[in-house]
Amino acid sequence: MARPDTNQFKSLLDSARSVAILLPSHPGFDAVATALSLKLSLDSSGKSTTVACPDPITVEFHRLVAADSIVSNFGSKNLVITFPGQTEIVDKISYNLDDHGELNLVITPKADTPGIDYRRLKFTAGGAQADLLILIGNANLPKEYSPQTPQYRLDDPLLSQSAAQILADLHLPVNADIASNLLSGLEQATNNFQNQSVTADTFEVAAHLLRLGARRHDIASPTDFPAGSIPVSETPTVNPEPSPDWFAPKVFSGTTVS
Repeated sequence: MARPDTNQFKSLLDSARSVAILLPSHPGFDAVATALSLKLSLDSSGKSTTVACPDPITVEFHRLVAADSIVSNFGSKNLVITFPGQTEIVDKISYNLDDHGELNLVITPKADTPGIDYRRLKFTAGGAQADLLILIGNANLPKEYSPQTPQYRLDDPLLSQSAAQILADLHLPVNADIASNLLSGLEQATNNFQNQSVTADTFEVAAHLLRLGARRHDIASPTDFPAGSIPVSETPTVNPEPSPDWFAPKVFSGTTVS
């Protein structure tokens, strides 16, 4: 697998203050590990980063650091207030804090107008905003984001390996949590380094992550749990074949009692 070209990514990242990392539907473990690792690193470098997935994150991903930060809502946190049929009478918008520290928005109407009818105001969530979109695997661009937003797609057979190489090449922060996520993703994607996709670079990345403090997760097997704690299907009972004379006609004779 060729080493990823980081020139385009660096150029996009340098000009971005907010980053959205988008996962595909039903993402694999490697994809989620990659997305969370990038988020943790970009957060540490001062970027405001969000990871979003269209599907709920299942329990298998919760051993990854920051798995609980993944959101399913691609929308923005912004609140948009519109004035249907009243825009032309708005003169000024300001705000202040009252004696209790509560925020007040003040909409001042133009002179000689009937004023703002608050019952006609419309409150909606703003469109999603990000300076850079990172699409993981075959993630689609949600309708909440503009197609003109700069995009970078990371789609390699071993996503965690590529992400680790990108972080190293760009000298982005990698702590023990990030290294652990990447190593977990790499182990899952390669079936513990037994797949044909494993190369010398894969082992070099794994060694680099271990030097950075990556923690390996034990692979649980049924023998690690108390007897009876894991349900198993019962072996059906097979009845023995009846003897050949079972199917022969039966003749019964009675007994006369005198």
